[in-house]
Amino acid sequence: MATIKDVANLAGVSHGTVSNVLNGRGNVSVEKVEAVIRAAQQMGYELNAQAQLLRAKSRNAFALVVPNIHAEQHHHLYEGLHQTLKGHFDGELDLYLTDDVAATERTILKKLAGKGYQAVIAVSCLERADEYYQTLKLPQTKIIFVYRRPLGATTHITLDYTQAARELGNEIRHRDFSTVGVLTDPIHYHDVEAFIRELTRTLGPSRRVMVCNSPAAESYKAAFELFRDGPPDAIIAMDNEKARYSVIANTLRNRANTPVLYKLSDSLQPQQEGEYFYQMNYQELATVIAKTLASIPTATLPTFIHNRGFSQLSALETRAPSPVSDSLNVLLLPSPSSDALNKLLPHFYKQTGINVQLVTLPYDELFDILSNLNAHPYYDVLRLDVAALPWFAHRILTPLDDVLPALPGLLDNYDKHIIDKYCKVHQISYAVPFDASSQLLFYRQDLFHDTMLSRMFYEKFGRELQVPTTFQDFDTIADFFTALHQPGNPQRPMGTSMTLGNSALIATEYLTRYYAMGGQLLKKSGPPHLDRDIAIAALQDYLHQLSISMPLQESWWNAAVKRFEQGELAMQIAYMNLFNDVAHSPIFPALGYASVPGGIPQLGGGSLGLSRYSKKHRQTALFFDWLYSEEIVEHRVLLGGSSAHKSMCRNQLIIQQYPWFGTLEENVPKGIRESSWHDGTPFDLRSAERVIGLGVSYAINALKNIEQVIDDINQQLLEYVE
Repeated sequence: MATIKDVANLAGVSHGTVSNVLNGRGNVSVEKVEAVIRAAQQMGYELNAQAQLLRAKSRNAFALVVPNIHAEQHHHLYEGLHQTLKGHFDGELDLYLTDDVAATERTILKKLAGKGYQAVIAVSCLERADEYYQTLKLPQTKIIFVYRRPLGATTHITLDYTQAARELGNEIRHRDFSTVGVLTDPIHYHDVEAFIRELTRTLGPSRRVMVCNSPAAESYKAAFELFRDGPPDAIIAMDNEKARYSVIANTLRNRANTPVLYKLSDSLQPQQEGEYFYQMNYQELATVIAKTLASIPTATLPTFIHNRGFSQLSALETRAPSPVSDSLNVLLLPSPSSDALNKLLPHFYKQTGINVQLVTLPYDELFDILSNLNAHPYYDVLRLDVAALPWFAHRILTPLDDVLPALPGLLDNYDKHIIDKYCKVHQISYAVPFDASSQLLFYRQDLFHDTMLSRMFYEKFGRELQVPTTFQDFDTIADFFTALHQPGNPQRPMGTSMTLGNSALIATEYLTRYYAMGGQLLKKSGPPHLDRDIAIAALQDYLHQLSISMPLQESWWNAAVKRFEQGELAMQIAYMNLFNDVAHSPIFPALGYASVPGGIPQLGGGSLGLSRYSKKHRQTALFFDWLYSEEIVEHRVLLGGSSAHKSMCRNQLIIQQYPWFGTLEENVPKGIRESSWHDGTPFDLRSAERVIGLGVSYAINALKNIEQVIDDINQQLLEYVE
C-alpha cells in the first residue's frame, strides 16, 4: 500500500505538505494541493481514510457496554448515543458486548481501564457497581448504569417501569383477565423487579400472575413455560424478542384460545389482531444520556424517563362511531406538514367516523379568507401563521380552554416559548402549534471541507473557509463561490439565492439582516418604524447580496430549496421545515446546518385554531386529541411534516432523518417575529411586511434610492392604524 512518503515523492513535495493536505489545513498553495491530489489518485491512496487513521489516536471516546445489540432496548441505546453524540462530540463511541456473562464483562472492564475513555455507559449484569469504580478509576458520575442498577451505583437512569406496570395492570383489570403471564429478564435486575412489584400490586390478589424470568439466551425456553398449565388470558412480553418467542410458543404448544399479547416496545410495527403495543421511550433515554455527556458542565441525569403508553394503532379503545355525515373542514397552506397529515387521516376516520376535508390554499389566498372569514363560515379548523396569530386570534378564533378538555396536558408537550408565540394571546389559548419552525443556515459540508476550495479561499482572504456567523462573512463566502461558479458542476455552485417574487418573502430576507444589525420594528413607544441608519445599512448589504446571488422570481422558497437540493447553491438561509424533503435526496450526506448569520432567526410555521363560526366543538376536540398525540405527531414528522413537540426533538428516528430538528428548542427563545407590541397588543405584521417588501422591491428595481426607500417605508408605517 502507498505511503505518505510515496505520495510526497511522486508529487514533488515534502512529507509535511502531504500531511497538511491530508488534514485539510489551509497553509498549502493551490498548485501543491493539486499535485498531492493527483499523486494520491494515481497511487490509489485514500486521502480521507488515511487522515482519519492519523488523527484517531488523539481523539476522545466513550464506551458502551451492553449484553447484546439485537435486543431492541440495547440497539436503540447504541443508535441514540451514536446519532446524538456525533452532533455534539468529536470522538468515537466504542461498543462492547458481554452476552450477560459476568466473566466476560470483567474482562471487558480490564480493557476499558487502559483506553482512557471519557465516560462509560453500561447495561451491566454485575451485582456491585464497585467493580466498575475500582477498575476504571473514572469519576463515578462518568460511569452511567442504564436500566439495571448494581448495588452501590451512583449514576443510574432507566425508563419508568412502574408507570408501565401500572398502566398495563389497569388495562388488564379493565378487560377482566384473570391469569397473566409475564416473560422477563432475571427478576433480580432493578427494572424487572420494579415492574413485577407494581404489576402485582395493581392487579391485586384476585388475579394470578405467572412470571417466567430468564437471561436472554434462555428466553425461548422460558416462553414455553407460560403454557405449562394451560394458556394465560394475557401475556406481557418485556421486549420484542420475548414477544416473538411467546408467539412461537403459542403456535407450537397451545391448543386452546390464543392469549392477548402486550409488548413493551419502541418500534413502529404493524399491529396484529390480539397484539397491543405499550410504547417505551428507548430512543429518548439514549438522547438524554448523550446530551448529558456532551454538556459543559455535565448536566444531572434524571432518575427515569416516562413512557408514551399504549399505541393508538393498537386501537385499545374503540370509540363509538360518529354519524357518517360528521365532517370537519380544515384550511391549510400547501406544505410537507399538510401532505403528511392527509396521509394519516384515514386512521382518524377509522377511530371516530369523522371525515376530515383538507383544503390547501396559497398564502395570499388563505390570508384573504382569514381577513373575511364571515364570508367563509364553512371552515372549522384554520391554520394561522405565527406572524398573523395575535392579529386574528380574538377576531376569528374560539378560545380553546372550554373546547378541549385535554388542553393543559396537550400544551405540556411544548416549550413555554413555543406556547407564548404559537398558542396564547393575552394569556388566552387560541391555537395549538402545527408546524412551528425557525430559520437556519443550510450549507454544503463537502464544499467547506474541500481542501482545494479551502486553500483558494485562504489565498484570497488570508483566513480559513468556515461556516459564517455574521452576514459580512456570509457575503464574503457567497461572493467567493459565485466567482467560481461553473453551470452544471455541483462542486462549483453559486453562493446562495434570493427569492424575489413575493413582497412578504422579500421582507423576510431583508429583515433577517436588519435584525442581525440590532434593528427593531416595534419600540416601547411610538409607531412601528425601521431604525433609519440600520435600515439603510441593511438594505445596502441586501442589494450587494443580490449582485452575488442567484435571483429567483418565485412566490415561495420551494424553488430555492430545490436549487440547493440539485447542487446549484453552496448556502441557503431558509425555514427548517422547508428542508425536510432534502433529507431524502442524494445531497443529504453533505448537508450541514447552523444558526443564521447574526444569531437572530425569524420564526415561521403556524398553529391550528377553531373558527368562531364553527359549531363542531366535539369533532374538533376529537381531532385535536388525535392529531397532537405523541404517536400521530411522530408519524406526521416521519412523513415529512414538522412539529415543535418536545419528544420530537429527542426522538432518534427523527433526529437521524432530520438532524436540524434538535435545534428548534434553542432557536425559538432567541428567535423573533414582531407580531405583538411589548404589552402584548396584537400588531398586523403581515401588512407591515407587505409595506417593507414592496418598498425594498423599489430599490431592487432601481426605481428609488436607498434612503428614499427607507423614508417611504417609515412614512407608510407611520400611517399604520391598528
